[in-house]
Amino acid sequence: MADVDPDTLLEWLQMGQGDERDMQLIALEQLCMLLLMSDNVDRCFETCPPRTFLPALCKIFLDESAPDNVLEVTARAITYYLDVSAECTRRIVGVDGAIKALCNRLVVVELNNRTSRDLAEQCVKVLELICTRESGAVFEAGGLNCVLSFIRDSGHHAPRGPAPGASV
Repeated sequence: MADVDPDTLLEWLQMGQGDERDMQLIALEQLCMLLLMSDNVDRCFETCPPRTFLPALCKIFLDESAPDNVLEVTARAITYYLDVSAECTRRIVGVDGAIKALCNRLVVVELNNRTSRDLAEQCVKVLELICTRESGAVFEAGGLNCVLSFIRDSGHHAPRGPAPGASV
């Protein structure tokens, strides 16, 4: 983690037009690696504090022109933050429109597109983690209707596990 400058990483996360998307994607992948491979959560949170990085990640979701590949990595980074600390939930809920933007991505998912499918999967993971701590915020953002519509419209594409009572 010593070779990553958090200020540069944050600056790149906040880019988002044309060629800057490539820099944004690099920053997102780097952040995911930092969060995933960190053996010391406290040091990782000192380097990439949720109070500054989570709002930047949420703002990517608020950008309607952000492509699915960028949004999928963004959702993955948010998931890693949420996996590590329940306190991160309130930072996401505090960004106006962020949960609604996550929910809306489920409405426009294209299941015949791998990247879009991966994005939908990550959005569901993020919403699930947020629901364990702030279910009211997801409900108020229309999350229940979005998820139920997603299941109704796309559930037949979901992989099915073994039938209840079947031996594995």
